[in-house]
Amino acid sequence: MTSPETDERSGPVSGAGSARPGAYPSKVPARKKKRPQNRYELFTCAWKGHALVGVDAAKVTEEDALVAREHDGVRWYRCLRCDAWIPMPLPDAPTISRVPTREAIEIPARGPALRDRYVLRLIALDRAIHVFILSILAVVLFTFAHHDASLHHDYINIMNELNGGSPGESQVRGVLGYLRKAFTYSPRRLIQLGLVVTAYAALEATEMVGLWFAKRWAEYLTLLATTLLVPFEVYEIILKVSIFKVITLVINVAIVIYLLLAKRLFGLRGGHKAEMARRGESAGWGAIERATPKGDGAGVECGTAMADPVSHLPC
Repeated sequence: MTSPETDERSGPVSGAGSARPGAYPSKVPARKKKRPQNRYELFTCAWKGHALVGVDAAKVTEEDALVAREHDGVRWYRCLRCDAWIPMPLPDAPTISRVPTREAIEIPARGPALRDRYVLRLIALDRAIHVFILSILAVVLFTFAHHDASLHHDYINIMNELNGGSPGESQVRGVLGYLRKAFTYSPRRLIQLGLVVTAYAALEATEMVGLWFAKRWAEYLTLLATTLLVPFEVYEIILKVSIFKVITLVINVAIVIYLLLAKRLFGLRGGHKAEMARRGESAGWGAIERATPKGDGAGVECGTAMADPVSHLPC
């Protein structure tokens, strides 16, 4: 039996309510895992592969030490996206004489610019869903307009059969009930509605393409189009609350806030000038040099672990 002052598992401990220097804590708090700052870069490289240059070069010189090095018959190439150093064997049949110069190398998106690309493309996917749904709705409206009489007759017969006789179509609820309302409009009115839906689908498609390629004009267009819809969505929720309406409103409000603050539209937080300055700090050769540990003459510290926790930069 252990004494109150000791414990076989945790070593000597103090009495209840007291603490003594040198006593072993009964529990060690677990360290929180810190997410890497370049997590978007790591994810992109895991998906698309590392952005390496000069892998097929015949030789590597000291001038190339920022992106490629050679040590003991092994080439080390720096990923221009995530800053990891990747070891590779010497090329058997090199196609170029040396590593391309900085002017000939295209730096991939990294830092905040890469993060913004992910967010903008997520919004673009949301717009793609809208385009798909609106396109189907436009086709339905035009079809109803050109075959109104025959479709209405078939609809009545089918609904009567489903409900056990006439007037079964008046008892239908849900999506099939909404179809009944379409037959109350004239063909001309249906065509007009179809044109409006088509125009809105074209607007959403324009936003989708522009956001996918991170165009500044698409950010403004998306902000204006989304902001105009918010009051109507609030009005719809006031009339009748539904989970779908609430989720749609939350998504659109989040998009508006993101575009206004994170993308600095309409001069907010310094506007376009501050946005370009932020991009300049996180992209280009300046960002790569700042991410390089200082040490030797080439500006790279030998033997220092880079973003890749396994590989080390050779001397």
